[in-house]
Amino acid sequence: MRKIGRLMIAALLVSVGAVSSMAASAADDWKFTRKITFISPWGPGGGSGPTIRNITPLVQEVLGVTTEVQHIEGAGGANGAIAAEKQPADGYTFLMATQSQILLDLQKRLPYNFHDTFIPVGKLVHSTNGIMASAARAKGKYTDFKSFLEYIKANPRQVSIAMLSAGGTDSASLNQVLALSLKVPMTEVGKYVKIVSYPGGAEIDSALVGGHVDASVGGPGDEAGLIESGDVLPLVVMAEKRLASFPNIPSTGEMGIAAYIGTWRGIWAKKGTPQGAIDAMEAALKKAHAMKPYQDFCEQEGYSERTGFEGQADFKKLVDSDYVVFEEFLKASGLIK
Repeated sequence: MRKIGRLMIAALLVSVGAVSSMAASAADDWKFTRKITFISPWGPGGGSGPTIRNITPLVQEVLGVTTEVQHIEGAGGANGAIAAEKQPADGYTFLMATQSQILLDLQKRLPYNFHDTFIPVGKLVHSTNGIMASAARAKGKYTDFKSFLEYIKANPRQVSIAMLSAGGTDSASLNQVLALSLKVPMTEVGKYVKIVSYPGGAEIDSALVGGHVDASVGGPGDEAGLIESGDVLPLVVMAEKRLASFPNIPSTGEMGIAAYIGTWRGIWAKKGTPQGAIDAMEAALKKAHAMKPYQDFCEQEGYSERTGFEGQADFKKLVDSDYVVFEEFLKASGLIK
């Protein structure tokens, strides 16, 4: 019996090795011969724009073919996802997506099933969300997260918070941290603050600087320049501990608030795309991600705090896990049954 067991294990290892060799062979055999398009469902600002635009020139360098980024924004990330689904699955169009597409999928706000239509190729960054206040609007009202919460309690529905999409990842992270901080159900967070959706990060930045909104939800790295200039007052980051890149911003963890949702951004391929193209793109993204310019970008934007690049297998595990987490959030918020 022991001999049979050893033979079975050996056969399994050979099989796994054969699959790995086949994947490597598929990636090696596939050659991109024309322009590759990456569709981003958001504008050029915020966190998504720089994330994709900083890596595509490096992918172009690795693969030796032209790359382009198409920003198709609007509808909380739905417009870009819909446009990508309409493209042929020929290996020359890829989609950058985040948890926003998972949330849209769970709420059936896309004309197709995203989970079954797109394949995770590689995760690029995993950011840490935070609440950033407009310095102009905060003056004389609050100076930190504690006084921000006190102001919200005393002035319900008077505080406006900007984000890329209501019902998206930013919304989930905000609902979680405010529900736990205010000690109310997620369904009641809307009684305390007003959510204002914007199509892109550049519009949110303008609203913060101009004092048109009280605060925003997003990665502190996305607002690093505005934090440095004093136009934005960082209140809290949703992490177990303070970020090494932003040591002066308090974390939810140190306050005893278990709210840690952060946005990841990754590349996806439409189902039916040749596996060789998917494997080749995964390999190119991995190489590009490890190159100094992109590592410098990640360090500068605060993306080095969490694991950045993950290939198909690990990225899929994360995606499947998030489908479970966000389904719970949507049900708790009354957005789905």
